[in-house]
Amino acid sequence: NPNSYFVITTDTSLLGPHFTADYTPYEIGYKCVATNLSDIAAMGCVPKYIFMAITIPFLDSKWIKSFYKGIEELTSKHKVALIGGDTNKGPLSISIQVIGTNKDNILYRSGAKINDDIYVTGELGNARAALMVSKSKAYKKEYNLLKKYLRKPSPRINVGLSISKFANSCIDISDGLLKDLNNILLMSNLGADINIDKIPFNPLIKKIIQKKKFYECLIGGGEDYELCFTASAKYRRKISSLSKILNVPITLIGKTTKNKICYFSDDKEVIFNFKGFDHFA
Repeated sequence: NPNSYFVITTDTSLLGPHFTADYTPYEIGYKCVATNLSDIAAMGCVPKYIFMAITIPFLDSKWIKSFYKGIEELTSKHKVALIGGDTNKGPLSISIQVIGTNKDNILYRSGAKINDDIYVTGELGNARAALMVSKSKAYKKEYNLLKKYLRKPSPRINVGLSISKFANSCIDISDGLLKDLNNILLMSNLGADINIDKIPFNPLIKKIIQKKKFYECLIGGGEDYELCFTASAKYRRKISSLSKILNVPITLIGKTTKNKICYFSDDKEVIFNFKGFDHFA
Protein backbone atom coordinates (compact mmCIF):
# COMPACT_ATOMS: atom_id res chain seq x y z
CA ASN A 1 0.00 0.00 0.00
CA PRO A 2 1.72 3.25 -1.12
CA ASN A 3 -0.06 5.19 1.64
CA SER A 4 1.00 2.86 4.45
CA TYR A 5 4.37 2.72 6.21
CA PHE A 6 6.10 0.71 8.90
CA VAL A 7 7.42 2.49 11.99
CA ILE A 8 10.00 0.81 14.20
CA THR A 9 11.19 1.49 17.73
CA THR A 10 13.53 -0.35 20.07
CA ASP A 11 14.32 0.03 23.76
CA THR A 12 16.50 -1.81 26.26
CA SER A 13 15.47 -2.18 29.91
CA LEU A 14 18.08 -2.94 32.56
CA LEU A 15 18.06 -3.83 36.23
CA GLY A 16 18.91 -0.55 37.96
CA PRO A 17 18.04 2.28 35.55
CA HIS A 18 14.64 0.92 34.47
CA PHE A 19 13.46 -1.45 37.19
CA THR A 20 14.68 -2.46 40.63
CA ALA A 21 15.09 -5.81 42.36
CA ASP A 22 11.71 -5.47 44.12
CA TYR A 23 9.75 -5.45 40.84
CA THR A 24 7.77 -8.63 40.20
CA PRO A 25 8.55 -10.49 36.95
CA TYR A 26 5.03 -9.54 35.83
CA GLU A 27 5.77 -5.82 36.34
CA ILE A 28 9.08 -6.12 34.47
CA GLY A 29 7.42 -7.77 31.48
CA TYR A 30 4.59 -5.26 31.44
CA LYS A 31 6.80 -2.18 31.73
CA CYS A 32 9.29 -3.32 29.07
CA VAL A 33 6.46 -3.59 26.54
CA ALA A 34 4.62 -0.46 27.73
CA THR A 35 7.63 1.82 27.24
CA ASN A 36 8.04 0.61 23.65
CA LEU A 37 4.33 0.89 22.84
CA SER A 38 4.47 4.45 24.14
CA ASP A 39 6.94 5.29 21.35
CA ILE A 40 4.51 3.88 18.78
CA ALA A 41 1.71 5.95 20.35
CA ALA A 42 3.84 9.09 20.01
CA MET A 43 4.08 8.42 16.26
CA GLY A 44 0.29 8.11 16.01
CA CYS A 45 0.56 4.53 14.85
CA VAL A 46 -0.81 1.05 15.53
CA PRO A 47 1.57 -1.52 17.12
CA LYS A 48 1.59 -4.82 15.21
CA TYR A 49 4.63 -7.00 15.96
CA ILE A 50 7.22 -7.43 18.70
CA PHE A 51 10.71 -8.94 18.73
CA MET A 52 12.32 -9.54 22.09
CA ALA A 53 15.89 -10.37 23.15
CA ILE A 54 16.19 -11.30 26.82
CA THR A 55 19.32 -12.02 28.83
CA ILE A 56 18.65 -13.75 32.16
CA PRO A 57 21.06 -15.06 34.81
CA PHE A 58 19.35 -18.47 35.09
CA LEU A 59 16.24 -20.33 33.94
CA ASP A 60 13.35 -20.17 36.38
CA SER A 61 10.04 -21.36 34.93
CA LYS A 62 7.94 -19.58 37.57
CA TRP A 63 9.73 -16.27 36.90
CA ILE A 64 9.43 -16.65 33.12
CA LYS A 65 5.69 -17.48 33.25
CA SER A 66 5.01 -14.40 35.38
CA PHE A 67 7.19 -12.26 33.11
CA TYR A 68 5.27 -13.38 30.01
CA LYS A 69 1.93 -12.73 31.70
CA GLY A 70 3.02 -9.10 32.11
CA ILE A 71 3.87 -8.95 28.41
CA GLU A 72 0.62 -10.64 27.45
CA GLU A 73 -1.52 -8.09 29.30
CA LEU A 74 -0.51 -5.46 26.76
CA THR A 75 -0.07 -7.61 23.65
CA SER A 76 -3.59 -8.99 24.12
CA LYS A 77 -5.10 -5.58 24.77
CA HIS A 78 -3.52 -4.00 21.70
CA LYS A 79 -3.56 -7.12 19.48
CA VAL A 80 0.23 -7.24 19.08
CA ALA A 81 2.03 -10.44 18.06
CA LEU A 82 5.35 -11.55 19.57
CA ILE A 83 6.98 -13.02 16.45
CA GLY A 84 10.59 -13.73 17.42
CA GLY A 85 13.67 -12.89 19.43
CA ASP A 86 16.60 -14.37 21.29
CA THR A 87 17.53 -15.68 24.76
CA ASN A 88 20.94 -15.53 26.42
CA LYS A 89 22.52 -16.12 29.83
CA GLY A 90 23.89 -13.15 31.76
CA PRO A 91 22.83 -10.12 33.85
CA LEU A 92 19.13 -9.34 33.43
CA SER A 93 18.47 -7.25 30.31
CA ILE A 94 15.44 -7.04 28.03
CA SER A 95 15.53 -5.47 24.56
CA ILE A 96 12.25 -5.09 22.69
CA GLN A 97 11.63 -3.92 19.15
CA VAL A 98 8.11 -2.97 18.08
CA ILE A 99 6.92 -2.62 14.50
CA GLY A 100 3.83 -0.54 13.89
CA THR A 101 1.87 0.86 10.97
CA ASN A 102 0.25 4.21 10.34
CA LYS A 103 -3.52 4.51 10.07
CA ASP A 104 -3.61 8.20 9.19
CA ASN A 105 -0.49 10.37 9.41
CA ILE A 106 2.80 9.56 11.12
CA LEU A 107 3.61 12.10 13.83
CA TYR A 108 7.19 13.37 14.06
CA ARG A 109 9.01 15.53 16.58
CA SER A 110 9.98 17.95 13.81
CA GLY A 111 6.50 18.99 12.65
CA ALA A 112 5.54 21.71 15.16
CA LYS A 113 4.38 25.01 13.65
CA ILE A 114 4.63 28.56 14.98
CA ASN A 115 1.77 29.44 17.38
CA ASP A 116 0.79 25.79 17.86
CA ASP A 117 -0.95 24.94 21.11
CA ILE A 118 1.06 22.57 23.32
CA TYR A 119 -0.75 19.77 25.16
CA VAL A 120 0.04 16.94 27.56
CA THR A 121 -2.08 13.90 28.39
CA GLY A 122 -2.83 12.60 31.88
CA GLU A 123 -0.89 13.81 34.92
CA LEU A 124 2.84 14.40 35.15
CA GLY A 125 5.18 13.58 38.01
CA ASN A 126 3.46 10.52 39.48
CA ALA A 127 6.19 8.04 38.52
CA ARG A 128 8.98 10.31 39.69
CA ALA A 129 7.18 11.01 42.97
CA ALA A 130 6.80 7.26 43.56
CA LEU A 131 10.51 6.77 42.95
CA MET A 132 11.46 9.65 45.24
CA VAL A 133 9.51 8.27 48.22
CA SER A 134 9.98 4.55 47.49
CA LYS A 135 12.29 4.09 50.47
CA SER A 136 10.42 6.38 52.87
CA LYS A 137 8.59 4.64 55.71
CA ALA A 138 6.63 7.84 56.40
CA TYR A 139 5.04 7.79 52.93
CA LYS A 140 4.53 4.07 52.45
CA LYS A 141 0.77 4.50 51.91
CA GLU A 142 1.30 7.26 49.33
CA TYR A 143 3.97 5.20 47.57
CA ASN A 144 1.57 2.27 47.25
CA LEU A 145 -0.97 4.61 45.63
CA LEU A 146 1.55 6.03 43.14
CA LYS A 147 3.74 3.05 42.26
CA LYS A 148 1.36 1.83 39.52
CA TYR A 149 2.36 4.91 37.50
CA LEU A 150 6.01 3.91 37.83
CA ARG A 151 5.64 0.17 37.29
CA LYS A 152 2.61 -0.09 35.01
CA PRO A 153 2.37 3.00 32.78
CA SER A 154 -0.47 3.15 30.24
CA PRO A 155 0.75 3.72 26.67
CA ARG A 156 -1.62 6.25 25.04
CA ILE A 157 -2.20 4.31 21.81
CA ASN A 158 -5.77 5.52 21.32
CA VAL A 159 -4.84 9.15 21.92
CA GLY A 160 -1.92 8.93 19.49
CA LEU A 161 -4.13 7.39 16.82
CA SER A 162 -6.84 10.01 17.28
CA ILE A 163 -4.57 13.07 17.22
CA SER A 164 -2.62 11.77 14.20
CA LYS A 165 -5.43 13.12 12.03
CA PHE A 166 -4.60 16.74 12.92
CA ALA A 167 -1.63 17.18 15.32
CA ASN A 168 1.61 18.63 13.95
CA SER A 169 4.13 16.95 16.27
CA CYS A 170 4.29 14.54 19.19
CA ILE A 171 6.65 12.85 21.65
CA ASP A 172 6.16 10.57 24.62
CA ILE A 173 7.39 11.90 27.95
CA SER A 174 10.00 9.36 29.03
CA ASP A 175 12.78 11.69 30.23
CA GLY A 176 10.67 14.50 31.70
CA LEU A 177 8.64 17.24 29.99
CA LEU A 178 11.53 19.71 30.26
CA LYS A 179 13.79 17.53 28.10
CA ASP A 180 11.22 15.88 25.82
CA LEU A 181 9.34 19.05 24.85
CA ASN A 182 12.73 20.61 24.14
CA ASN A 183 13.36 17.78 21.65
CA ILE A 184 10.24 18.80 19.70
CA LEU A 185 11.28 22.46 19.77
CA LEU A 186 14.88 21.78 18.71
CA MET A 187 13.80 19.60 15.79
CA SER A 188 11.10 22.09 14.76
CA ASN A 189 13.43 25.10 15.21
CA LEU A 190 10.99 26.82 17.58
CA GLY A 191 10.66 28.05 21.15
CA ALA A 192 7.71 27.99 23.53
CA ASP A 193 5.97 29.77 26.37
CA ILE A 194 4.81 27.26 29.00
CA ASN A 195 2.49 28.05 31.91
CA ILE A 196 3.76 25.76 34.67
CA ASP A 197 0.61 26.38 36.68
CA LYS A 198 -1.41 24.63 33.93
CA ILE A 199 0.64 21.42 34.00
CA PRO A 200 -1.63 18.69 35.44
CA PHE A 201 -0.48 16.78 38.51
CA ASN A 202 -1.83 14.66 41.33
CA PRO A 203 -2.37 16.82 44.48
CA LEU A 204 -0.80 13.98 46.48
CA ILE A 205 2.60 14.97 45.05
CA LYS A 206 2.62 18.33 46.84
CA LYS A 207 1.96 16.51 50.10
CA ILE A 208 4.94 14.16 49.85
CA ILE A 209 7.55 16.01 47.77
CA GLN A 210 9.62 18.86 49.23
CA LYS A 211 8.72 22.25 47.77
CA LYS A 212 12.24 22.75 46.39
CA LYS A 213 12.00 19.40 44.56
CA PHE A 214 8.44 19.82 43.26
CA TYR A 215 9.21 21.16 39.78
CA GLU A 216 11.99 18.63 39.28
CA CYS A 217 9.48 15.90 40.11
CA LEU A 218 6.84 17.43 37.83
CA ILE A 219 8.82 18.14 34.65
CA GLY A 220 12.33 16.76 35.20
CA GLY A 221 11.89 13.22 36.42
CA GLY A 222 10.67 11.20 33.48
CA GLU A 223 8.89 7.85 33.15
CA ASP A 224 5.49 9.53 32.79
CA TYR A 225 4.92 7.92 29.37
CA GLU A 226 2.26 10.51 28.66
CA LEU A 227 2.11 12.27 25.28
CA CYS A 228 3.16 15.84 24.61
CA PHE A 229 1.90 17.15 21.28
CA THR A 230 1.31 20.35 19.35
CA ALA A 231 -1.67 21.31 17.22
CA SER A 232 -3.25 24.36 15.64
CA ALA A 233 -5.49 26.42 17.94
CA LYS A 234 -8.42 25.72 15.59
CA TYR A 235 -8.58 22.18 16.99
CA ARG A 236 -9.17 23.17 20.63
CA ARG A 237 -12.83 22.16 20.66
CA LYS A 238 -12.02 18.88 18.89
CA ILE A 239 -9.30 18.05 21.43
CA SER A 240 -11.63 18.85 24.34
CA SER A 241 -14.23 16.50 22.85
CA LEU A 242 -11.60 13.82 22.24
CA SER A 243 -10.50 14.01 25.87
CA LYS A 244 -14.04 13.26 27.01
CA ILE A 245 -14.61 10.46 24.48
CA LEU A 246 -11.35 8.66 25.40
CA ASN A 247 -11.68 9.52 29.12
CA VAL A 248 -8.10 10.81 29.13
CA PRO A 249 -7.26 14.30 30.43
CA ILE A 250 -5.64 16.40 27.68
CA THR A 251 -4.39 19.74 28.99
CA LEU A 252 -3.32 22.87 27.14
CA ILE A 253 -0.09 24.10 28.80
CA GLY A 254 1.40 26.61 26.38
CA LYS A 255 2.18 27.77 22.87
CA THR A 256 5.08 27.55 20.44
CA THR A 257 6.99 30.74 19.67
CA LYS A 258 9.89 31.96 17.52
CA ASN A 259 12.02 32.54 20.60
CA LYS A 260 13.57 30.29 23.28
CA ILE A 261 11.55 28.03 25.56
CA CYS A 262 10.35 29.90 28.65
CA TYR A 263 8.45 28.64 31.68
CA PHE A 264 6.14 31.00 33.57
CA SER A 265 4.35 30.91 36.93
CA ASP A 266 2.04 33.78 37.90
CA ASP A 267 3.30 35.63 34.80
CA LYS A 268 6.89 35.49 36.06
CA GLU A 269 9.59 33.51 34.24
CA VAL A 270 11.03 30.57 36.18
CA ILE A 271 14.57 29.30 35.51
CA PHE A 272 15.38 25.67 36.32
CA ASN A 273 18.79 24.17 37.19
CA PHE A 274 17.88 20.62 36.11
CA LYS A 275 17.60 19.19 32.60
CA GLY A 276 15.60 15.96 32.76
CA PHE A 277 16.76 12.34 32.85
CA ASP A 278 20.12 11.54 31.27
CA HIS A 279 21.28 7.91 30.87
CA PHE A 280 24.93 8.99 30.99
CA ALA A 281 24.76 11.56 33.80
